[in-house]
Amino acid sequence: MAMAMATATSISCNFAISTCVRTAAAAADEIMDGQAGGADTGDSNNKNVQIYPLRSNVVSPFLREMYEKEAKRNWDLFYKRNANRFFRDRHYLEKEWRRYFLGSVTDSSHETKTVLEVGCGAGNTIFPLFADFPHLFIHACDFSPRAVNLVKSHKDYNESYFHVFVCDVTSDVLTQEVAPSSVDVVTLVFVLSAIAPEKMLHVLHNVKKVLKPGGHVLVRDYAVGDLAQERLDGKDQKIGENFYVRGDGTRAFYFSEESLGNLFLAAGFTLEDIRIHCRNVENRSRRITMHRRWIQGAFCLSSLQSSPSLDTSTSECFSYAVQTEVPPHSSLTNVLERKSKKQSVPTVKVAALEIDLTEGVAAQMFGDPVTFEITSIQIDNHIIHAKILPKELQHTFKSTGFILWESAYALAHLLNSSPCLSAGKTVLELGCGSVALCTLVTSLVAKRVVATDGDLGTLELLYENLKRNSQNFPVEKIMCCQLCWGDQEAIDALKGSNREGFQLVIGTDVTYVAEALPLLFETCRAVLAEPSSGMLEPLVLLCHVIRNVSENEIICMAEKYGFHLYSAWCPQTKEHSFQVNGSHVNVSLSEESMSNRLAFSGALRFMCFGLSQHKLRKREN
Repeated sequence: MAMAMATATSISCNFAISTCVRTAAAAADEIMDGQAGGADTGDSNNKNVQIYPLRSNVVSPFLREMYEKEAKRNWDLFYKRNANRFFRDRHYLEKEWRRYFLGSVTDSSHETKTVLEVGCGAGNTIFPLFADFPHLFIHACDFSPRAVNLVKSHKDYNESYFHVFVCDVTSDVLTQEVAPSSVDVVTLVFVLSAIAPEKMLHVLHNVKKVLKPGGHVLVRDYAVGDLAQERLDGKDQKIGENFYVRGDGTRAFYFSEESLGNLFLAAGFTLEDIRIHCRNVENRSRRITMHRRWIQGAFCLSSLQSSPSLDTSTSECFSYAVQTEVPPHSSLTNVLERKSKKQSVPTVKVAALEIDLTEGVAAQMFGDPVTFEITSIQIDNHIIHAKILPKELQHTFKSTGFILWESAYALAHLLNSSPCLSAGKTVLELGCGSVALCTLVTSLVAKRVVATDGDLGTLELLYENLKRNSQNFPVEKIMCCQLCWGDQEAIDALKGSNREGFQLVIGTDVTYVAEALPLLFETCRAVLAEPSSGMLEPLVLLCHVIRNVSENEIICMAEKYGFHLYSAWCPQTKEHSFQVNGSHVNVSLSEESMSNRLAFSGALRFMCFGLSQHKLRKREN
């Protein structure tokens, strides 16, 4: 076994935490190295099976999908926290792109031009732009409703010159708000980097629909090698190649000249200008030099809609300018061959930390520590206070136990509304997490509850949370211990502390790793109590969100280990009944819990298992 129970250490309080490992430090190292959980599933070789992920600096596919789904929410929360105080106004646009808004470098005419700003945020681009070029009419959109409201409440906002609307350019059609082929210039300022790479090409095709022939797309964004990327590289916050998630759940992609140029060429644009801006910002008081890198490009929509395939490699920290006489159909390879000679990177010395927050998200660049939050959770008429990790910061920890998942809300509501499931019984919770919501609820009516998890850090925070709730819950009936599924020595130690076995085993979101299912059901079978007359048969009650493992896979694995599925149902059902060996079991959810949106998403499922009859007879014999 990768981890073995050997000793038990009690912490003086009304309850005990049993570490039950060789040493806490050794166990923690093994968990972080992804070596937790080995099981004998009938294979004489007794191979180790991974429950916890191997050490990797790439977030899991589940988290990658979660950040994509919650992108709009995370940016909306960003603007709720920071309003218009985070980014500085981008006054450099007049210097960098003047000719695109006036027609040419020497043209001083005030011919009206139409501009579309995609990802307008709080208006840090459009208002400085309008101040310099008052002849413009500016469309602006953002997928954060809060950001759009900030723009509309700006003192310089005027509907005669601005049209601002909510739009997700990865899914909404721009022509529903902006007339086709009506825009002269589209600006994408630190916008593409916030979009998943697989959706960037779709965004450019969306932009093309509103752009006039001969119109331009102007881009400024993060470049590969920027200090912020280096900081994120050291934090296990990588989603994919050059793609990261920040501490607040927002994302950032870092472009090279090749990746940005290839993207636009693939969308049918021609390249007019692409360069990397580099600056060393030195903070003398803190003795810090910040190597900042941004990429800037200008692309034209012409009648030539195809470009040759490209493959170049360069990562020099210098500005590359494309001469405007380069033919529109030139490949990026040819363009970059015309790059200027290398020049030294300018260093800007500052007495205090002064950088353009627009290009830095500076508050996160120096590795601000992740902070837990204290929250209050209501389960019907019970209030539970818990210190937890905000869900959007899950990527900063290997263990999933620091977050309160929605399945725990659902099962806690069910157990509280249906005391018949746990009243007077010994209850075991697997994968309890740092809150052990279901453990606390069942402790009100159960004879005894044991909360287990495979991660020591999770158990340490659980100890703190149990103390926090000791006034409202009988925590003296709760024992916490580390349990790695399938570890026979650990299971024997657990059974030794509760010789009659457990009459109810509960678990929330413990079925999301297919390889761990054999260990889960082997452990459940080993710790269940023997049936006794006058009491309901011992049961395993699970609640999970359907993710990577199908319900059929769970049922098949349960049957392999001698379990029978009594019932499976959705939390949307207020009352549910099923039979266990001729006895009716009625479960329900209160009116208050039915209105809890977190507890009743469509993907949630309850599953109740018991040992098959022939297995029971075998155990009796």
